[in-house]
Amino acid sequence: MPENSWYKVPLNTAFNTSWVEPELRPPYLAGKASPDALIRAWGGFAYDARRKKIILCGGGHANTSDNTIYEFDLDLGEWSFAYLPSDYVTLGTGLYTPICGGFRQPCSSHVYDNNIYLPILNKFCTFGGAQHGDGGELKLYDPDNGYAYLRRAGAYLLDLSQAGQNLVAGGTGDNPKTGAYAGVDLPGANAWQLRDWYGIGQASVFGSSVQSRMGCTAYREEGGFDVVYVVKLSSGAKSLFRVEFHEDPADDVITKVGRAWNGANGELPGGLDYQRNLFVMCNSGTSAAFVFWDLDYASPTNNDNRVLYSNITGDITDYLNDVHNDKMAIDYDQQLGKFVLWGNGGTLYYLTPPPGKPTPTTGWYIEKVEPAGLSVPLTASELSADGGSGVGIFGKWEYAPDLNCFIGLQHSQNGDVWIYKPLAA
Repeated sequence: MPENSWYKVPLNTAFNTSWVEPELRPPYLAGKASPDALIRAWGGFAYDARRKKIILCGGGHANTSDNTIYEFDLDLGEWSFAYLPSDYVTLGTGLYTPICGGFRQPCSSHVYDNNIYLPILNKFCTFGGAQHGDGGELKLYDPDNGYAYLRRAGAYLLDLSQAGQNLVAGGTGDNPKTGAYAGVDLPGANAWQLRDWYGIGQASVFGSSVQSRMGCTAYREEGGFDVVYVVKLSSGAKSLFRVEFHEDPADDVITKVGRAWNGANGELPGGLDYQRNLFVMCNSGTSAAFVFWDLDYASPTNNDNRVLYSNITGDITDYLNDVHNDKMAIDYDQQLGKFVLWGNGGTLYYLTPPPGKPTPTTGWYIEKVEPAGLSVPLTASELSADGGSGVGIFGKWEYAPDLNCFIGLQHSQNGDVWIYKPLAA
């Protein structure tokens, strides 16, 4: 595959042909949940490099209740459902929970950039986002006590070893029971593992930063452990936390490594610069283009820093005026040593932070990159015209180090998967 080019993975099975049959989908409004919102709405995927598969999980808030897990096989070009979804219980107006109360399966959520793969534990991980119904953080309810509210949920890890066997992701009998499946208890994989940090006292470090809505994540292996940097919110203020995952959830280590100070706006994703040790987020508005934390100074009092448009050189005007600017995704290319941004269409942007410590807020450089070749992803307007519209990329853009390429996902019906090979370093 040539440098600076796009490649569309041929689809042998489109996304909308792999959907779970309606009778097994969760209820939504007066009908059944539609899976298209897993791509169309504020969603994201994780890339499982061991299996060469994209893991798709999302939905949520005012778009769908669907908590089905779908996966895309890069080698075969096939979409399929990995596990069946759960049924729901209505707790009140606009308030729902999976039939298990959230203990065996999370509620469908806008996940933004909160899905990630943990290669050491070999698990998919989600921190949720804006859950189905109330749009709040993931919660736990007591199924044995009239679904009384218990506490917030932590993250969820998913074991994919039983995927593709027509099993419910949660427990046996958690499936929706309508039509031909009325009264039928389908077997469960118990594939989800709740990291019940709020139940075992590990979540106190989050303080009031309990919301994953508009959050983002980035991964790095550190000391032989899966480490996720995750942004969580308190009344819109974004703080950065480091979560070190262990085999035993009781051994997980959570620390605060960056606090909200100068301010970050919007619901945009982030990425981790391995070389410079920076966590960088895209930012909404016309003042600051990016917000970052320098992790060389990680601590609960490590302030965020705003990178103003006026302090960025290169093609910053093109970036500011790009029609996809407010819905771009960002991830870091470990070989190129730059962030690569994409927001539908063929155009990309390369972002280079400056040298020096503490990392300065001036001297940042952005380059508009037009790929070679005629095969490029659709723009947002072209997606809408083709029936595959979406609200933005968010977490549907990820660097795959084993391929030295980026993977992008668009089109809520087809599930089009695009590979971008960047320029050489």
